[in-house]
Amino acid sequence: MPAQPPLPIGARIRQVRRHFSLRQDEFGRKIGISGSRISELEHDKGGAGAGVLVAICQQFPVSHKWMLTGEGPMLKTEPPAAPTETAAGNVDLSRRLGDLERQIRLILLDKARDGDRLVEVPLYSSAVAAGLPGLASSDVEETIEIPAAWSHGRKNLFAVRVQGESMLDAGIMPGDRLLVETTQTARDLQIVIASIDGEMTVKKLNIGKDGTVRLEPQNNAYEPITITPEMDFRILGVVLAALRTY
Repeated sequence: MPAQPPLPIGARIRQVRRHFSLRQDEFGRKIGISGSRISELEHDKGGAGAGVLVAICQQFPVSHKWMLTGEGPMLKTEPPAAPTETAAGNVDLSRRLGDLERQIRLILLDKARDGDRLVEVPLYSSAVAAGLPGLASSDVEETIEIPAAWSHGRKNLFAVRVQGESMLDAGIMPGDRLLVETTQTARDLQIVIASIDGEMTVKKLNIGKDGTVRLEPQNNAYEPITITPEMDFRILGVVLAALRTY
């Protein structure tokens, strides 16, 4: 029989959680993120950064190779190394984190190889307060090329560069370039690019049952933004992916 393809990253995260009989909120607390973020990761939404995968392998006896690629046994076969606070241990962790990030990027590129066609996407240097990106070509910093498969057939795409650390728990880091679909509407819990009084921000959209709209950071060091009628609030697009180079 042909070998079964590896499980997607989200399915592997779900398998670990269920193996240890944990609810999403319990599992999230152990690795330092929210239960709602775990739900998103299990459904392959937003992308699982290397920090999340490393945290899972630190908190549970899970093989780094299986967590990253789906290959081999899920659980570690060798005894875990004793915790260390030495500089060498910290350097090793940083090296493994970088290796995981690079391998994730290669896996994502490999998944996109259904052809060699590339598409160009404008990278904007700032928000366009008067409307959606595309209305002010002077704000285009450069264009970036992405595999056509990444667009999933969407036509109105743009990119922006991340500043700040408010979305770290969503795997979005300073310097990342976000691939965004231009739209003026979004669904609850999607990560959006929004303009508030002419200033652009990236946050998770939270629409309460009472109609209250909040923009929520994914970092406990930052406060959510509650949208009020006095604010000039508009959605510029929905984030599809974070692009990172090394």
